[in-house]
Amino acid sequence: MTKKMTAMDWKDEQFAQEKAGRQADALVERMGLSYPIDPLRVAKEEYPLLRAGGRNFRDRFDGKLRYVAEKRCFVLMFNTKYDVEMRPGQHHPRTRFSIAHELGHYFIEHHRDYLRNRRIPHASVNEFRSGALIEREADAFAASLLLPTRLVGPMVNQEILSLEIIDSIACRFETSRVSTLIRAVQLSDFPCAVAGIRQGSVAWMFPSESLIRAGIYPNRRMLPDNAREPWDRCRMGVPGDSSDDGEVRDWFRTYDHEHLDGVYVREEYISVPSMETLLVLLTLDESDIFQDDDDDDDDVSEDGDDDE
Repeated sequence: MTKKMTAMDWKDEQFAQEKAGRQADALVERMGLSYPIDPLRVAKEEYPLLRAGGRNFRDRFDGKLRYVAEKRCFVLMFNTKYDVEMRPGQHHPRTRFSIAHELGHYFIEHHRDYLRNRRIPHASVNEFRSGALIEREADAFAASLLLPTRLVGPMVNQEILSLEIIDSIACRFETSRVSTLIRAVQLSDFPCAVAGIRQGSVAWMFPSESLIRAGIYPNRRMLPDNAREPWDRCRMGVPGDSSDDGEVRDWFRTYDHEHLDGVYVREEYISVPSMETLLVLLTLDESDIFQDDDDDDDDVSEDGDDDE
């Protein structure tokens, strides 16, 4: 039986992923990198302890990291199958993410120690397609490496998130819509979330800090009614974006904040048939979920006026 995730479980997983992301941010600062980040440059800086190379491994894996005891070095292999239409010397956003993901396994200490001690090659199919925490940590590292907080944060917080903003950032940083959307939500000061739908259910969800502060938490569950038609189109291989309106109860858990269940949620759907994934950008109005805080502020202001 699958264990139901509690708010505390979610916070523990979130902390581990945030720690991996901060490590990538620190690496970007230390190396003085600017966008678009070149993950192979990062790998080259670790030579000869780390050696990287790629070729078309077809469907075997996206990336692999192994420790070679005889040479006392790590070998990073990445799949170039996505690079078919790229210009020479350039890599597809998914290839770039694969390299960055394996760098996460290399730089996160307990990942590296595991590989060194076990000496078993670690193959990954990444970009947020695994539920294992070790893969989520590497994904978080990769997203932060390619989309650093210092560079992306100001772009994200000019206004509430939209697909237009996501596409603009993805173009500048040469990243996929998937990783850009997840990273942008994580950095947003506005209440929002992104859900990933696979096999007819919500496989994962990333919320903004503002949403958690309001007492609204991710909920992995069966498909909300509004998402059924977009999911069917995605499942049939039909690309394209669409939008709809929903409520908090359709997507989230509110625990002891049930009064928020009926709050309006804007749904923007992104079909990614190549990954068999439907992405959903969920945005809420701050005034709807922080209404009590606003009322308290008004009360304080009115009391102050009375005192005067």
